Amino acid sequence: MSPSPDDEEPRPENDPYDLEAGTSEHYFDAELYDFEYRRRRRDVTFYRELARRWAGAGGPISVLELGCGSGRVLAPLARDGHELLGVDLSPSMLARAAARAAHLPARARARVRLIRADMRSLPLGGSPGVPLVICPFNGLMHLYSRADVVAVLAEVRRVLAPGGRFAFDVLNPDLRWLTRDPHRRWARTRFTHPASGEKLVYTTNQTYEPISQIAYIRIYYEPQGDGPQEDKRTRVVRLAHRQFFPAELEGICTAAGFRIEERWGGFSGEPLEGDSESQVMLCRPLGAR
Repeated sequence: MSPSPDDEEPRPENDPYDLEAGTSEHYFDAELYDFEYRRRRRDVTFYRELARRWAGAGGPISVLELGCGSGRVLAPLARDGHELLGVDLSPSMLARAAARAAHLPARARARVRLIRADMRSLPLGGSPGVPLVICPFNGLMHLYSRADVVAVLAEVRRVLAPGGRFAFDVLNPDLRWLTRDPHRRWARTRFTHPASGEKLVYTTNQTYEPISQIAYIRIYYEPQGDGPQEDKRTRVVRLAHRQFFPAELEGICTAAGFRIEERWGGFSGEPLEGDSESQVMLCRPLGAR
């Protein structure tokens, strides 16, 4: 993830185009984050199968996860026997990942290391390197410029072991979704906050800037019930996502010294098509076998 402030407090809500807020606010409430994505399992299965496939007969391998978040992918990989190094910038996400790792069996827990760092400048040596680097769940979409993406890819190349691979996923841009009326609210959902028990209504909308290719998403949490009036203010959480079109993404990877070895339109091996939700990539450095 791109830089986030040390203090995990929402920034003023009067600037919907604040990239720092759009990079960090969605990750302040780690319990709510895990609750909202509790049914997202296909990507976890994909990365587990990829690590198993890449390990082959040699057994478990070392995996570097960029943007490890709350440990949703990291913990199952550690349980499978792999050595995991998780990198993220969000203190609340790393705390949640540490708590999740603490519930693993002792041997799996010992295989997990977490560090707070910027994926554009990893505090890691390049030798001997790791055989597999992953960046799940749209982590690269918090890189808002080509220079940022190239910097991350350069770091991945530096820390990969000879013959290693880089796997990641990003959304496949949906122009119908991106250009919906930004003044309407969508996806209305009632739910109960998993920690506070507060009853809330979730809605969302976004503004898409086609020149920067950034979607500025707003998530609204509207309190319901009989609480004090001052507690009923709608909370707005901002989330910024840089959109990557397929041909563009291939060009950036090539320019940064990577070849897209395999590309899918989802986590079950389906082909990438125009209406695919995701772009799932397996890359290798150019010249590597």
